[in-house]
Amino acid sequence: MSENPLAPVPFTAPASIRKVALGLCGVGALLFVYALIAEPWRAWSGGLLAAYYSISVAIGAGVVVALMHVTKAGWGVVVRRVPEAMTAWLPYGLLALLLVTGFGMHSLYEWSHPDLVAEDELLQHKSALLNVPFFFARMVLILGAWTLLTRKLRRESIAQDTDGDEKHTSANLRWSAIFLVVFGLTMTLGALDWLMSLEPHWFSTMFGVYQFAGAHVAGVAVATLITLWLKQNGHLPQVTDNHLHDLGKMMFAFSTFWAYIWLSQFLLIWYANIPEETGYFLIREDGAWMALFGLNVLVNWTIPFFVLLPRPNKRSPRVLAGVAILLLCGHFLDVYLQILPATAHFAGHADPHAAHGPFFGPAEVGAFALLAGAFLIVVFRALGQASLVPTRDPYLGESLHHHQ
Repeated sequence: MSENPLAPVPFTAPASIRKVALGLCGVGALLFVYALIAEPWRAWSGGLLAAYYSISVAIGAGVVVALMHVTKAGWGVVVRRVPEAMTAWLPYGLLALLLVTGFGMHSLYEWSHPDLVAEDELLQHKSALLNVPFFFARMVLILGAWTLLTRKLRRESIAQDTDGDEKHTSANLRWSAIFLVVFGLTMTLGALDWLMSLEPHWFSTMFGVYQFAGAHVAGVAVATLITLWLKQNGHLPQVTDNHLHDLGKMMFAFSTFWAYIWLSQFLLIWYANIPEETGYFLIREDGAWMALFGLNVLVNWTIPFFVLLPRPNKRSPRVLAGVAILLLCGHFLDVYLQILPATAHFAGHADPHAAHGPFFGPAEVGAFALLAGAFLIVVFRALGQASLVPTRDPYLGESLHHHQ
């Protein structure tokens, strides 16, 4: 049994956070409804972007928690409740994705049209996997598994605050290992369903790993921003520059890993020069899309890499906040480039005037603002449901005295 070296650290979200979140929800809802009336295919594309983005942030946070447990990372104990709370979004993300893909299915996915499948031999071969009932069954199964496993990790962590029993630490190590295996397999399948099947003739064997890298960067970036806000407002005085240093190292490392996977996928497809693969990049290198294609690497890796390289920058709250915001903008651009060129190209089959881009307006802002506001409400409510610091974790002493 562990002694309790720290009193519980309660938290109540300030009214200002709730007001901002509700404001985002209200403005986002109005913009989304306007987009549905003006240009439905763009509204559903923006909805898919927002739903997937929010899910990737939440599940990326779940990976952070699991990695802390399996590596017995003592330094992370005082910041762990933040990514734990972020995983509370997963069931709401499932609901958002179900609604967007359910109502917007025919605007998003070519393979959902029986007449188009009947004229396409390749889509007929893929119909055993790409069909509407199986698509939704897999979605519920994948996100349901993520929700159950991350909730298990959070419940064990919170239970330890009461009894201090180290069995919870051992249980979380085992459950984290299971979660990481399940996540690695299901993230690939989910990415194939929700994103890759937007262009059902294209394929990449590295796409699942690419999504994993992006999700982890986004999860760490949001966790860093929330931790910085809590520290600045006096809620987490236990967080020191040494903890910020490690959060900075995680952003640095996974941003570089994302760049490695991005380059590997690009070079393999470029070198093989197979029409079924190169079409993906040809669309995104065409016309004005090319500028965003290059900007994607700049904001997701080049700038963060050189900014976070010096040690003092990884210990500076202002620098960390700036890089975290930049990475979140970069992740938005990355997901945008995976979805919008594909849906615009598909929309252009029915209406030649629809296939224009790049584009950014109410359709892209509305759903994102709506889900961002809802995300804040859910996560800050979850933060208030337990002590901000796991007060009886056996590694807490190591975390409180962490130095590097």
